[in-house]
Amino acid sequence: MLKILGLIFLFIYVIRPLFKLLFKSYIITQVHRQQSEQAYRQKEATKREGSIDVDYVPPQAKSKPRTTKADDGDYVPFEEIKE
Repeated sequence: MLKILGLIFLFIYVIRPLFKLLFKSYIITQVHRQQSEQAYRQKEATKREGSIDVDYVPPQAKSKPRTTKADDGDYVPFEEIKE
């Protein structure tokens, strides 16, 4: 008799709330996933054909300004000759 009462107590006060919590978190995750997929599809549908969208631009490395050295060579002006 005590085993049955213990199992009923365990089910009512431990397993049932735990199940509700897990089920609720699963439903929330699925809703967010569906919303993000729908937003992505709407974004794709509104694009014009031939347009280019850049979603990520990598950060540029900070480079020091290049100083000219004497051994870099001389600048030679180039002029194209048409025959």
